[in-house]
Amino acid sequence: MNRAFSSLHPAVSFVFFAVMIVFTMLFMQPVFLGVTLISALIFSFILNGRRGVKLSFLVYLPMFLLIAVSNPLFNHRGRTTLFFFMDNPITLEAILYGICSAASLIAILAWFSCYSKVITSDKFLYLFAKLTPAVALLITMTIRMISKLKYQLKTISNAQHTIGLDQRTGSLSERVKKGMRVISILLSWSMEDAIETADSMKARGYGLKNRTTFSLFKFDTRDGLVLGLISVLAGICFAGYFSGYGTMQFYPSIRPLNLSPQAIVLYIAFAVLALLPIIIEVRESCKWRAYK
Repeated sequence: MNRAFSSLHPAVSFVFFAVMIVFTMLFMQPVFLGVTLISALIFSFILNGRRGVKLSFLVYLPMFLLIAVSNPLFNHRGRTTLFFFMDNPITLEAILYGICSAASLIAILAWFSCYSKVITSDKFLYLFAKLTPAVALLITMTIRMISKLKYQLKTISNAQHTIGLDQRTGSLSERVKKGMRVISILLSWSMEDAIETADSMKARGYGLKNRTTFSLFKFDTRDGLVLGLISVLAGICFAGYFSGYGTMQFYPSIRPLNLSPQAIVLYIAFAVLALLPIIIEVRESCKWRAYK
């Protein structure tokens, strides 16, 4: 299903994800981390549907709890001791720092999940083919090869099962030999496919200076407005970060949350930036329902 944010020019989408991932790694402050985490999860739900919910509960939630719990167990810095566990102090500062670290990691993973859904291989090749054609082709082929290998492995396994060489039957040594046979066939196919793809691209003149290409992606007024908004909001957030608003002191004691007018403006700007794809999706959905 085509989404409103996915229909933007690839350069606009790529800039947004690059900015959000960088900010998620830079900002170590509860407000920013909470905003980016919630925005990434909501956008992941919109793009992936039930799969996004399943991914959150099966991967993100256990990872979040593991990091949040393990930090105070191994890190005993901080002045506010809450209780002792196996003669080791559990401090409030370590707990809050663990929660923030977990939120940062989960938000980065969620944004990358959204990135892989929006920036497809053809968009990535369109963006970087002129700058580094060999590297862009290699990365695109690698990403594409993962799904192809899964499909081809299933095909080879079914073929081997048909001729009586199913790797799930027989003794341990026989199963290992049959499994190695399947892997050998898969590797041979993957190398042959890579050579054929490289020869095909070379025959079409890929990477030549004067080679013209056709593309469906057109940079229109809407793309310019969204890119301008992203640039302005990102500039405000960068200015706030370099002014010291993007970090928070956890050790040896927690510094109170900054609620100055400048900090509140920065919080609002970052929230609008993080929620921008969700706003675009909701606006498009409301417009579509109104047309219907």
